[in-house]
Amino acid sequence: MIKKREVVKPSSPDMDAFINGANEQTTAKLDPKASRKFKTHTIPMNEYEYKLLTELAEKYGQTHNGIIRFALKKLKEE
Repeated sequence: MIKKREVVKPSSPDMDAFINGANEQTTAKLDPKASRKFKTHTIPMNEYEYKLLTELAEKYGQTHNGIIRFALKKLKEE
């Protein structure tokens, strides 16, 4: 028995946009004040570096992690 050929319906504009946008990468805007549960780092330091970090933390009234975050933001601005 011969099967009847089914007519394929044309896709909708929404479907076309979805298909055409499959290779595009969208970058979400990141919130600088978002929760800090994304990544953690353990940084090996020598005594000199640790002393420097401690001095900066005391000078600016910040935690060690706060000083590192501050330095990252300042370096990004340059």
